[in-house]
Amino acid sequence: MIRMPDRRRLAGFAAAFVAVCVWAGWIPMTRLAISARLTPEDVVALRYGVPGLLLAPYLVLRWRQVPWRRWGLLVALIVGAGAPYQLLFGHGLAVANSGQAAVLGPGLVSPLVVMLAMLFLGERPAPTRFAGLAVTLAGVGVVLAHDIAHGHSHLVGFGLIVCASFLWAMYTTASRALGLNPFVNASLVAVVNALIYLPIYLACGGAARLAALPAGDLWLQGLYQGVLTAIVALAAFAFAVGRLGAAAAASVMPLSPVLVAVFGWFLLRDRIDVPTAWGLVAIGAGVLVANSRAKPGAGARAR
Repeated sequence: MIRMPDRRRLAGFAAAFVAVCVWAGWIPMTRLAISARLTPEDVVALRYGVPGLLLAPYLVLRWRQVPWRRWGLLVALIVGAGAPYQLLFGHGLAVANSGQAAVLGPGLVSPLVVMLAMLFLGERPAPTRFAGLAVTLAGVGVVLAHDIAHGHSHLVGFGLIVCASFLWAMYTTASRALGLNPFVNASLVAVVNALIYLPIYLACGGAARLAALPAGDLWLQGLYQGVLTAIVALAAFAFAVGRLGAAAAASVMPLSPVLVAVFGWFLLRDRIDVPTAWGLVAIGAGVLVANSRAKPGAGARAR
């Protein structure tokens, strides 16, 4: 019979896996949109406009569950998973292919989360997690070194994705510190970003751009960006962070690069070069090492 603490961790890892699967499809889906007729700004509008509309009534009902006095953490939460993150990553995807974005996005988030969780939450990851993160960073280094050795052709796009990864690490750490209900978490991110971003987007002619797009593209991106990514995956990841801790939940994130590369090849025929392949292998190995022989309390907040 599974003990309650083990059940909690199992549920946390299951939720993290759901989030990873959805986000693994998000990178090639966003590249598909950008390589067609949508701009990163259009994608961001769908990402927050759809869930902002759907979740606004829920947030109104749960308004008192938001710790408004902890405004610094709330800003980190809303910005880290908000429009700035999406715009940076979206413009980075205009340069980097799916495999490269997977290495520099989900692959880099785990080390950044561990650093922030240690500094601000007092979390002390197990030694195996540090070893796994070192392997993960080696995979990131392979991709960066290859581009530097061949003329820096993608470094600007890579830099945008790295900045986006840091914002996501901020979100993960703030999510752990606040401990919000997962759907309050997702609602707060979606509604506040929609209220801030959409008026600017519409004032710049966004409505006309969306109206000119094929209905099928709008429905596909609206469903994936606005429902699966912004509601289902975000709530699942917030649940995982609450059950496992920021560092442990983020350690599962690098599993997505391999799926991203597969989806990118299937949807976009994105080529996986040798350095990117080595980076993906290193990140996958880092996940296995980071989660091997982990004790039940590993990654929990120090007391």
